[in-house]
Amino acid sequence: MRYLFMFRSLTYAQRASRLLERSGITGTVTRMPRSAGTKGCAYGVLVSPGNRDRARSVLTGGGLSPERIYLRRQDGSLKEERDDMA
Repeated sequence: MRYLFMFRSLTYAQRASRLLERSGITGTVTRMPRSAGTKGCAYGVLVSPGNRDRARSVLTGGGLSPERIYLRRQDGSLKEERDDMA
């Protein structure tokens, strides 16, 4: 189980991954699965469950707020997080 932070392009996902790495959080860039219902080229950054809140804070503070956050389960299915992303 991991969290998937969605961004609108590969460039934004790469920037987010680098920002997380500088903060000591491992973030792996990946293409968003079709099951996320994305239109066009959307990419995401995977982070471990224990880093979810800190990663969100780092990204928001760095001006790279994700468009959506998903929980990616062991079976590959996604569940969108619906809480406040501010």
